[in-house]
Amino acid sequence: SSPAPTRDLGQGTGAHQLAGGLSLCGGDCSAMPAVKECITVHIGQAGVQVGARTWELFTQEHGITPDGKLNQTDMDADSLDTSFSSFFQETNSGQFVPRSVFIDTEPTVINDLKASRMGDLFHPNSLLAFKQDCKSNFFEGRTMASAFKIQDVVLDRIRLAVDLCDNLQGFFVFHSVGGGTGSGVAVEVLHDMRDAFLKKTIFEPVIYPSQHYSSCIVEPYNCLFATHFTRDIVDLSIMLDNEAAYNICSNNLGIKSPHFSHVNHIIAQCISGVTSPLRYETQLNATLNEILGNIVPTQPFRYPLLSLAPIRNETRGGHEAFRTEEIVKELFDEKNCLCDCIRLNSNRYLAAVLIMRGAGAPKSEATAGGTRQPRDMEAVVSVNEVLTAVNELKNPPANKTHVRAIKFVPWMEGTGIKIGIVNAKPIIPHTKGFPMADTDKQGILLGNNTAVRQLFVRQYVRFLKLYYHKAYVWQFIGANGDDDTFIEAKESFRDIIDAYETLLRGVGDIEQERLTKSGTGATMRLHGGTERVGDTARMGANAAHS
Repeated sequence: SSPAPTRDLGQGTGAHQLAGGLSLCGGDCSAMPAVKECITVHIGQAGVQVGARTWELFTQEHGITPDGKLNQTDMDADSLDTSFSSFFQETNSGQFVPRSVFIDTEPTVINDLKASRMGDLFHPNSLLAFKQDCKSNFFEGRTMASAFKIQDVVLDRIRLAVDLCDNLQGFFVFHSVGGGTGSGVAVEVLHDMRDAFLKKTIFEPVIYPSQHYSSCIVEPYNCLFATHFTRDIVDLSIMLDNEAAYNICSNNLGIKSPHFSHVNHIIAQCISGVTSPLRYETQLNATLNEILGNIVPTQPFRYPLLSLAPIRNETRGGHEAFRTEEIVKELFDEKNCLCDCIRLNSNRYLAAVLIMRGAGAPKSEATAGGTRQPRDMEAVVSVNEVLTAVNELKNPPANKTHVRAIKFVPWMEGTGIKIGIVNAKPIIPHTKGFPMADTDKQGILLGNNTAVRQLFVRQYVRFLKLYYHKAYVWQFIGANGDDDTFIEAKESFRDIIDAYETLLRGVGDIEQERLTKSGTGATMRLHGGTERVGDTARMGANAAHS
């Protein structure tokens, strides 16, 4: 039976559109709708390790102990916020269990999770491990998923988690597309999930292969296959890149030799920010459907970049104010982007979702005796401050010539930004070796920018270099693959690149026409990446010949 309908604060007659594309909810914005649950699925080594860090952060944010008990020492039971039940299920014994499923074909990572301090938090049946690795082979993963009934076991466990939900909103599926399990097994699981839950939203935080940090040489093959087979299955792919996260750890946090654990902490902070409107009361609402409806104008362009700010070393944190204006500006800076893309401001945004979170000191009011009594919590993040900061980035003041304006596609100039404000202070885990500074507010940006095309071009060129010489193709053919799939994946991947090329050409034509009409005589130049638009295939072929 269908769940009872709930009122969405960001839509309908209670919502108003303001300048800058900000959606404000009307009426009492603090009144939360019925809880809409989310289920997370973590596939492969990268998915499991990122998931472990993410859930560890969730428990710290909501005062849940590693064994699942709610720590109410400093909490008032009457005012306890239980909106986090969208991600946690409370059992009859009072334990809070994550709505999650972990799966890996090789047992080491799952066993490490079971043996960790967070091992008792998860349901034992939700930690699924098998005994054979996928050998970094996409087709090996697909074969194992069907031959060993892995996809059936995973889907049964997901169905059990769904049955415990009253109003399921959607799924978050964490995986990397460079390995065999994260590509092959994930594709089969995602297809079954789409067939079983056709009308539910599927978000995919996906880790793409890095330019210089490579775990195996056949990553481009696995990457193109996984992207090809999930192209029409996933609603939103949140693009992540280990190399960008490494650079953030080195440059922003000052870590001399970043480790995967540092990268996972950064990614966990980003996922916490994206999901914060689903786990806390909000001033401005941003549900999964709202994020999807705002960030994806058309189906081919569903690959947003993810940014986090502020990111400072703890030795610098006390010397900076972290004003809202500064945070918003940093979110649009490529140095804070978790995807290895350049020239963001020279590209064009199709849409963006900006989530600000923070909680401040209690408000006060004067009394007849001259004393001041505490009342409600005073918001650290002001709606007007966020609006002003965004509008200044769109149209920099004349006295700030050093600020380069962020540009949207011409048909989205007056709108295009969805803003969510969450009344919750970010939590920075003080794990040994992770020197990130505490801050009373934090910003997350999901930006649908044409610069993401650089990521696709990079993998496409690497694929052509290998495939031109038929390097390692025999391994995939021997794992029940076929040569036609290589051609189909290459053409499908090229279609994604062509879609962005066509979009950039259209934007260039419109903006050039406007410049001509204005009589400036200037020439418009768009940067789709480090190479000229349209030269992708030739670049790959030339590189392969050389």
